[in-house]
Amino acid sequence: LYASSGCNLFTDTPRIRDWVLDLYPGKKLTVGSYAYLNGALHVQVSLAMDAICKALSEKRQASLAYLCTPTDLHVITKEANEASVKEYKTFSTKPYCMLMKLFGKRFLRKNAMKPLAGEGGDFYVVNGLSVAQGPNYALAKRMQHWRAVIARSKGSIVSSNIAPSTSTVSVVQNKTFAWAYEGMPYFKPFEIFAPETSNAVMSAILFSDLNDAENASNPKVRLNNPNELFKYGSFNGGAWRCAYQVDSIGEASVFIYFGRVAKPYVAGVAIVGTAVGLKLAGYV
Repeated sequence: LYASSGCNLFTDTPRIRDWVLDLYPGKKLTVGSYAYLNGALHVQVSLAMDAICKALSEKRQASLAYLCTPTDLHVITKEANEASVKEYKTFSTKPYCMLMKLFGKRFLRKNAMKPLAGEGGDFYVVNGLSVAQGPNYALAKRMQHWRAVIARSKGSIVSSNIAPSTSTVSVVQNKTFAWAYEGMPYFKPFEIFAPETSNAVMSAILFSDLNDAENASNPKVRLNNPNELFKYGSFNGGAWRCAYQVDSIGEASVFIYFGRVAKPYVAGVAIVGTAVGLKLAGYV
């Protein structure tokens, strides 16, 4: 039974689509696109999921569910933008941040951006794209946004909310990311969450989206811009309110981590050095 169970999203895409389309006739369906693979495979598996979601949303008006990343371009709330401005004023006077700024413009870039004028008022945005994650990751997540917007415009409920940076195995297997995650909470209110916490919170938001008619997930709720779908249910872990863009705090976070690791050894060396100096000076 174990050897015969399961399916392959790459090779069985049409069969999966047809099977789910005929599943529980007359019942409401919700399908979540949560598969992840490294590199270009992420784009390919996202295409497979999208083919299934397209058919389900158009032929069964199924509800769609996604987990967005904070490391992306997003429309955000005015309050988040104002909080980021406040944090920038605080952190820009800290000696460590002032030192990091001396190394170049790519370090500690201001997070808050000027609002963009549009239909329905001003729109506040954040650039959370992470170059280290690569173009495949950005494209795969963007494809999910496109499907979410299209499906909602055609009448499907779409729960597509931002999950926080989480210490999952797929992330911390990269040592650089693991080191950066250890230091990022220095830039408050940025926080890294355990998988169990993220799972619990995002599940609760999903259930709310599927059942609360006043949520942005409901296609009957008017939005001034389609991208506001990803704005209201965001659990971004402080990325929107942080003083600096996520892509500009990585190196500084790694330095903080190694500084913390080295602190006991530095203190030990200082004590030994002091003792040796006193002895050589004849005080001991």
